Amino acid sequence: MSLWFTLLSAASVLAYAAIGGVFLAFSDFIMRSFNLVRGQGGIEAMQVLNVEIMRSVFMVLFMGLTLVSLVIAVYAFVVVDGMPSHLLMLAGVIYLVGVFAVTAFGNVPLNNQLAGIDPAASQTIAFWKQSYMTRWVSLNTVRTVACLLASGLTLSALVIR
Repeated sequence: MSLWFTLLSAASVLAYAAIGGVFLAFSDFIMRSFNLVRGQGGIEAMQVLNVEIMRSVFMVLFMGLTLVSLVIAVYAFVVVDGMPSHLLMLAGVIYLVGVFAVTAFGNVPLNNQLAGIDPAASQTIAFWKQSYMTRWVSLNTVRTVACLLASGLTLSALVIR
């Protein structure tokens, strides 16, 4: 592995873990706290959060890691040999599918649906309690595990190279 690729992979270990930590916080206690707020407070907080996250460092890392994961997977396939190649390709694919695709096709549509409804409407609270919370947190847990796997696989590849 070249020096630039080793450094990129090492940085991605930290970034995967950082993103995974944010996802873990949401699955572990943030969403549960939003759900325990009386009335529509949790719904309103999530609606605001979904707007604000688009202007955050988190979004830069999230989207940047999508590109980095693709670079890692392709470079590992073309240049790297042996077990490190397999581990790096798997890490890149896990992030692309388990984080980016799950977000794009799971969490974002739910967020868009939540954004388009009145928080005070009775059907909104029913949607929040019966559908949004369960599905969103389940999908988010998949993203958490995918980030942590990508981090661990990339670290393993660097250790055994």
